Amino acid sequence: MNGRMGKWFGAMLLLIAACGVHAVEGKLVATLSRNQEDQWDHILPNRPPHISTVNRVVPGQPFSICLYLSDFALKDGTADVTVDLEQVDPDGTRKTLGKDLAAWRGKSDGKGVFLSTIKLKAVMEEKDRPGEYRMIARLRDRSDGSEKLLECSWLLTALPKQFPAVNFKQCNEVLTNYYRSPQPELLPGVLECCLRERPGLNEKTLSLYYGLGLLFRMNPQLHGELLRIAAEQQTEENRRAVAAVIHFLGKETEEKLRPELDAETRRELDGLASLPQEIPGEIRNAGELDQLWFAFFATGNVEPIRRLVGELNRPGEMLTPDEFRAKKEKGGTTPGDLPKLMNFLICAAANWSLSSNAKQHPLVRYYLEAMLARGEIKHPRSAGLVGKMLRNASTPEKSGK
Repeated sequence: MNGRMGKWFGAMLLLIAACGVHAVEGKLVATLSRNQEDQWDHILPNRPPHISTVNRVVPGQPFSICLYLSDFALKDGTADVTVDLEQVDPDGTRKTLGKDLAAWRGKSDGKGVFLSTIKLKAVMEEKDRPGEYRMIARLRDRSDGSEKLLECSWLLTALPKQFPAVNFKQCNEVLTNYYRSPQPELLPGVLECCLRERPGLNEKTLSLYYGLGLLFRMNPQLHGELLRIAAEQQTEENRRAVAAVIHFLGKETEEKLRPELDAETRRELDGLASLPQEIPGEIRNAGELDQLWFAFFATGNVEPIRRLVGELNRPGEMLTPDEFRAKKEKGGTTPGDLPKLMNFLICAAANWSLSSNAKQHPLVRYYLEAMLARGEIKHPRSAGLVGKMLRNASTPEKSGK
């Protein structure tokens, strides 16, 4: 983990020093967010990161516990904060997880809220006792001797016997906002709704089922429910769509689940063997741009946005649809014209989608802003397009639109 960049964390993590007396402060957070490091490293200072909190988990559900720090003292410009960690089980049993762990050390200006180098990855097991678990952290600032006691908690409950139904409007909300408001308990209902409303696997639905595969990959506690849904499908097209979701879980998990599938779904899975399980390194069509967006919506990570920016300046020549049509009407098209047309279409789609989502998702805007400010976008045309996106994203919509 890299916690070098300090950030103000907004209202959720407002850390106030006591009456002007310096003392180390912090916050301990149980979260499903997967992009803490990206938000600290790839957005500018004073932009508010968003970290979701979780207070209820089920066996097999991955989550993490993060530590945020502020108001620590500096000695010769260097911070030195340690932490003792202890877990308290529902029956009161206390377990020491570590003592004098380095929570934050190194050169710093001490301004803002910092993401500690300590991050605990957790998965509760079936054998664990249901009930409330607590994590207690005792911060100790070695530079001035101040201390702070922090705590977070989560409730371990059983998987629901029946998962909630989801309508198609809800599907869009769950899928496009998962990184900032994860609701894993809705994913089985989302998949069932998509199978009803967007049945079959084709060019239009491939990115959707890729996105669902990513979300089920992130939530192994739902794999049993995924198997149930697969077993209930009655049509070949829906068995193929569910097989695609299983395929996009990744090779290891696909092989693990394969023996539990019915023969028809296994055949559909075999038919998808040549389908890339990850987004190709070279984008070949607009559907793969959509896969990048689903990867961002699932994780909130910076890499999909960085790749989309890279598509604003594709190598090779371009032909606009009008130019391609004119050549075709004259019988003058060549085999090399179609790739030129695809270059234009992918570039245009990347531009449109980045512009649209920069208005709807502040984190997209923050990532683009930092890329531009730090000179990461080397091509002048791409930098100009991103600058225009940011100006448009900050302009209020006119009434009536």
